[in-house]
Amino acid sequence: MKRIIIIILVTILATAVGLYFRPSYLLIGQMDWLNVLTKGYLVGSFAGLFSQGYLDESFYFVMRFSAGGLVAGLMLAWAMSGSKKSAAKKKK
Repeated sequence: MKRIIIIILVTILATAVGLYFRPSYLLIGQMDWLNVLTKGYLVGSFAGLFSQGYLDESFYFVMRFSAGGLVAGLMLAWAMSGSKKSAAKKKK
C-alpha cells in the first residue's frame, strides 16, 4: 500500500510541474489548465478551431511529465522495497 501511495504522489507532483511549465504561445499565452487536461473539450467550436493545435501540444507536454512521474515513482518504490529485502537478508 505504501508503494502505491508513493507512485501516485510522484505522478501527481510531476503532472503539477508539467502544468506549471507548459509552454505559452504568441498572442495566446498559457492555455487554461482545465482546457489543457481535457484537450479542449470545454473550448467553444469557433475558438477551438484556432487553438486546437496549441491545446494538443500543451496536453502532450503535460502527459510527458505525467509519464515521467509514473516511471520515477515506480523506480522509487522499487528501490525502497529492494532496500528492505536486502536489509532483512543482512540481519540473518
